[in-house]
Amino acid sequence: MYRFLIFYFIAYGGVHLYFNYKLNRAFHPPRRWSLTFSVCLLALFLSPIIARNLESSGLDRAPELLSSVGYLWMGLLFLFVTASAFFDIANCFLWFMRPFFKIAGRNFIGPRSLFLASAAYTVLIGIYGYFEALDIRTEYLTIKSSKVSAGAPRIRIAQISDVHIGQIVRETRIKAILKAVAKAEPDILVSTGDLVDGHQKHFNGLEKFFLETRPRLGKYAVLGNHEYYVGVEKSIDFMRDSGFKVLKNETVESGGLISISGVDDSRGDAERSLNALIEKKLLEATGKGFFRLLLKHRPVVESGSKGLFDLQLSGHVHKGQIFPFNFLTWISFPVKTGLTSLKDGGWLYVSRGTGVWGPPIRFLAPPEVTIIDLIPESSSNRSLSDLE
Repeated sequence: MYRFLIFYFIAYGGVHLYFNYKLNRAFHPPRRWSLTFSVCLLALFLSPIIARNLESSGLDRAPELLSSVGYLWMGLLFLFVTASAFFDIANCFLWFMRPFFKIAGRNFIGPRSLFLASAAYTVLIGIYGYFEALDIRTEYLTIKSSKVSAGAPRIRIAQISDVHIGQIVRETRIKAILKAVAKAEPDILVSTGDLVDGHQKHFNGLEKFFLETRPRLGKYAVLGNHEYYVGVEKSIDFMRDSGFKVLKNETVESGGLISISGVDDSRGDAERSLNALIEKKLLEATGKGFFRLLLKHRPVVESGSKGLFDLQLSGHVHKGQIFPFNFLTWISFPVKTGLTSLKDGGWLYVSRGTGVWGPPIRFLAPPEVTIIDLIPESSSNRSLSDLE
């Protein structure tokens, strides 16, 4: 949490300063107006933090309004900064190339034109991204495995991840997600972390929607980093009340067909090292005849676990949620979203996430419900793994 706050104040504060600089350079407002804009930007910058602190005060409307405005602004500001930075880079390139193209003046794109072009991009993509965030895609993939007995029926797993039930993801979004799950008629439903977000009052009473989904081989969930922000016990209570078995560094066997191991999210390097050892022991103790499914919030394949599982399901990265933020998430988690074949055997699938965190916007990273069919290796059906 402390790392997040440091990043928030340095990075997010920095882009506010960048926006303020661009605004003043484009329009040269009088000092009074410049100060007013600065105060407004400061309020927008602090609004998510203020809203989070007000949630425990008994107020409802004020923190919800502050949070909605603050997070919407966060998404729009990111779009503006990426567009403006692109134009800045183009300006620098053209400035260096002036002697070759005989371009007069210091800037090819003037400050005001640059600001207005960036603002237009922000509005257009912001509107598109709002509707993309509502467009829940169902991603289907098939994996052949010798662990599934020949002649046995396929095992269908539905994965949801990073739903972030809170102020933005509410009843309507939950119903849409579970409708997509129900349509696929899975045997197993798994949640790979960050099911809840925000204050407990934002998800109280929403358990009833999940209780309507009853896969024949059960529902399983693991903790993500946001469950720790909300409070582990409150999060676990909600997941259990929703019908999920919460796997806290444990393995269960389901239907005599599949073993499901779930590990807790790691909050630091020391905890990650400990959890990596626990994960390895869990997988080593798994029965050899089972298809071994590993549920883990962050898309990290531990060196000690390689070759010990058949499929790891993860989330966390949202595919950046808003392009090109995926390039930044790749620095911390250099894996692609979707399915990856691992060198030591097995597969890693990284979900784009099913809900949204913060800004109610997605751009080139639509939310997904993932449907995975496990079938015998001898099956003649084509699989996604055939296409890799």
